[in-house]
Amino acid sequence: MPTYKIRGIDVDFPFEAYDSQIVYMDKVIQSLQEKCNALLESPTGTGKTLCLLCATLAWRKSLGSFTTGVSLQTGDKSEDKNEISLSQSELSGFSTIVYASRTHSQIRQVIQELKRTSYRPKMVVLGSREQLCIHDEVKLLQGKTQSNACRVLCRRRGKRHCSHFQQVTDYLKNNPHLGEEPVDIEDLVNIGRRFGPCPYYLSKELHKVVDIVFAPYNYLIDRGYRKSLQVSWSNSILIFDEAHNLEGICADAASFDLPSWLLTACISESEKCIDLSIERRDKSNDKSQNPDDFAILRALLLKLEKRIAEVPIESKELGYTKPGPYIYEMLADLNITHKTASKLVNIIAVASTLLEEHNQQKSTGTVCRLDRISEILEIVFRDGRTAHAKYYRVHVREVEARGGNGSKGKVLRTLSWWCFNPGIAMEDFSRYGVRSIILTSGTLSPMESFAKELKLDFPIRLENPHVITPNQIWAGVVSVGPSGRTFNSSYRTRDSIEYRQELGNAIVNLARIVPDGLLVFFPSYYLLDQCTGCWKSVSNENSTSIWDRICKHKKPVIEPRDSSAFPMSIKDYMTKLNDTSVSGAVFFAVCRGKVSEGLDFADHAGRAVVITGLPFATSNDPKVRLKREYLDQQSRPQGELLKILTGDEWYNQQASRAVNQAVGRVIRHRYDYGAIIFCDERFSQPHRQSQVSRWIQPHIKCFSRFGEVVFTLSRFFRDVGTQGPTKVSLLEAESEGNLGKVPSSELQMDKFYMEKLLSPPTAPMVQNFSLKASSLLDTKKGCISHLGEIVPANRSSLSSENGKTVHCESSRDISGKVLLGGKTLLSQKRDMVDLTDCCQLGEKSKDTPIPPCSAKKRRFVTGEYDLKQYFGNSNEHSSSGSQNAQRGVDLQHKDGVASNSLELIRQKSILPADSAPSVGDETQGSAFLAQVRDKLSAAEYIDFVGYMKALKTKAMKISEVLQCISRMFSGPERLPLLKRFKDYIPAKYHSLYEHYVEEKS
Repeated sequence: MPTYKIRGIDVDFPFEAYDSQIVYMDKVIQSLQEKCNALLESPTGTGKTLCLLCATLAWRKSLGSFTTGVSLQTGDKSEDKNEISLSQSELSGFSTIVYASRTHSQIRQVIQELKRTSYRPKMVVLGSREQLCIHDEVKLLQGKTQSNACRVLCRRRGKRHCSHFQQVTDYLKNNPHLGEEPVDIEDLVNIGRRFGPCPYYLSKELHKVVDIVFAPYNYLIDRGYRKSLQVSWSNSILIFDEAHNLEGICADAASFDLPSWLLTACISESEKCIDLSIERRDKSNDKSQNPDDFAILRALLLKLEKRIAEVPIESKELGYTKPGPYIYEMLADLNITHKTASKLVNIIAVASTLLEEHNQQKSTGTVCRLDRISEILEIVFRDGRTAHAKYYRVHVREVEARGGNGSKGKVLRTLSWWCFNPGIAMEDFSRYGVRSIILTSGTLSPMESFAKELKLDFPIRLENPHVITPNQIWAGVVSVGPSGRTFNSSYRTRDSIEYRQELGNAIVNLARIVPDGLLVFFPSYYLLDQCTGCWKSVSNENSTSIWDRICKHKKPVIEPRDSSAFPMSIKDYMTKLNDTSVSGAVFFAVCRGKVSEGLDFADHAGRAVVITGLPFATSNDPKVRLKREYLDQQSRPQGELLKILTGDEWYNQQASRAVNQAVGRVIRHRYDYGAIIFCDERFSQPHRQSQVSRWIQPHIKCFSRFGEVVFTLSRFFRDVGTQGPTKVSLLEAESEGNLGKVPSSELQMDKFYMEKLLSPPTAPMVQNFSLKASSLLDTKKGCISHLGEIVPANRSSLSSENGKTVHCESSRDISGKVLLGGKTLLSQKRDMVDLTDCCQLGEKSKDTPIPPCSAKKRRFVTGEYDLKQYFGNSNEHSSSGSQNAQRGVDLQHKDGVASNSLELIRQKSILPADSAPSVGDETQGSAFLAQVRDKLSAAEYIDFVGYMKALKTKAMKISEVLQCISRMFSGPERLPLLKRFKDYIPAKYHSLYEHYVEEKS
């Protein structure tokens, strides 16, 4: 396993890292060393999760060894009485790492990545009771009902208790090493089912003594969840993966909506509590619940309902809006203040328990609505302070009910308290003394607005390039359609028949050109419905509708508004995609919808994505309107020096971020390819393009004629199909509908790709590009190269922009480094690559180029190899040449350790006519090659074969090849090889080669 020294930290990586991955790890370690926050963007497929884990854990390991063993002091086994001693992290003051992602499905993938590393920190995954509970009755419940039932059973003794909870202490005592190997939620559940301990409380106890905790976002953002965590926040590291929606999640967590139907349900529950408490007192003389408390609660809720109903709403569109602090005035009228709010929360907790016990007796799983009132009071009266209210707006609006039960058409009101400063959800961490907060995602652009929204300082930022090569992406702005009409989906033109027909005709052409899966994203469901409806209509009886013409090339699927119908639409798309009667399927979807946010359309599931317009949020939506007004008010008094985000900037950048999310559905890994098509003239504007993800920007071209689009796009798919990465098959969707999900680990992708590559090729790989390294790694035995400070990949590339030849002084200079599409392959001759000193990354090496590498990843194995591949007799080459294809070199690792043996792919090749050898004896050639293998190191032997290929393909001038070979064979032991090599080069170059021999003799 390669080891990279980055900022003085030895980082073990499962495979040879791309330049962009080294840059990414450098930024992570810089953030941790300098105790500052980082905002890191790296496209999907660049291995950012693996980089994040390796860099963070390497830094943590440099402070001291990971936690091992847990000892328990057994005592009272009731809840909250288990005492865990021995927290190596806590005792030594090491930082606790908290790794958060959006969903448990994403966390599961992160843990799979952790298993591929050499690091084994003590870890745990936190989950909810719904995911972890194994009690036969409680696991059938949901939400607060389940939580309350769990707590009741854990407190009880006798028959009605949870035996799983009682076994947690003993299991941890007998298994002190639990968590030292990566375990997922499924693993914890399996432990519980097999050995008996409760998985939920196992994770709760274990998280107190681990080095790294994995959890969903809400465990950190939600104040209630966060209080339940026993994490030493001081000096801790917080990592938010897939953080592109974090600002919205933070704002929503700090806000609330109270619709009238929910308030009505709460009033009914409080009445039910009055009846139940009276019934208990009369039947069993149980006075533990006071009916008067529930009567007070009911009276307050009735007053609140009346107060909301009396709010004057003059305009249904504008609603009723007041500054944030007005919420305290409204509640004070009901005698709800900081002092009384806590009492009210306690009453609600008792009411919730009473309702839960009643529901259990009646075997109903009804959710307690009163808990929402408790959550609202905690948001409003947080920490007994009111200063945060200035970031809020109070809003009351009216909507017509759509439900049944006689409520349809009835006007309902909703009281909202909206937070417009997402940063207040993060400000607690600053007070806790958190060391670093790292936010990362494939799409954080535009970054400036993201940082301003969260009100955090992010001195370390990175917008990484992709690891793909330029021939794997086509990106263009299509300003006009087939008839020359302009594409612009703004409200001025989007409702015209001409626009919709022109867009439809363009998609017909794109469906014909793009192979396999095509994704078409609309700015809104409204425009999606209007366009598809227009395309299905027929102007006259003799014509074919646009919809029918699209269906001729690809079978369509439309994203449903109803989320419950979404899984069926995915299944439908998969079925149609694999239908061989047509050339694929087209998915019509919406920006910010489920298709744009959570799915991977890798390989043929998504060969092109079409953006039909800018997905601006509805401008008259009250929340959007108030957010823009709030930002404008904040920016005025501050002046221009602080660069406060304005309402218009936020509005535009939210649309750009939604575009970047949709565009990110294609090109999901190193060997994927696809097209990004912007069908709106506004994308040709420089400021619009500047907000597109940085890795896409260099590839964007603007087209003034639709014919140019058809021509270049057709050529792109024709060329990449024969010259580019091998087309890999779509993998089965996983539990949350991840289409064609190729494992995010580059190691696993490489293995998968190698299997494809080694199968009989359908077409020869044409070498149409080469690669350039901006610095050298000297891997001579006993010598380690030193590279200087790493320059951000988006500003000074580690491999040239169009990427092309590695220059070197001699073969030894480059014996340890070969670049494949930006990936650095390092010879196993070195144990470590130091990336901290001496020469700057970005320095150009000197003169001699080595042979350019193929776009495909290739294997090089030692073993028996016939020199006649390059130096057979001319007759053999002429007869077999048409059947042969080129192959190159690569290093293989076994079980995470660099293999000392190399194999060579046995495949014949074509020699140019002028390179026929002077001596064609096969036996002599094999003997000579054996001697070469004995005298050269593994890395040098790789170079030797590379020079032979360069000689064969004329990729290098023969004088340069001979010069490199003469250097390689210099020295007393290798001089016989130098002299014998003359027999294997064309006769007309003998005199030139003798010149080099004389220099070395």
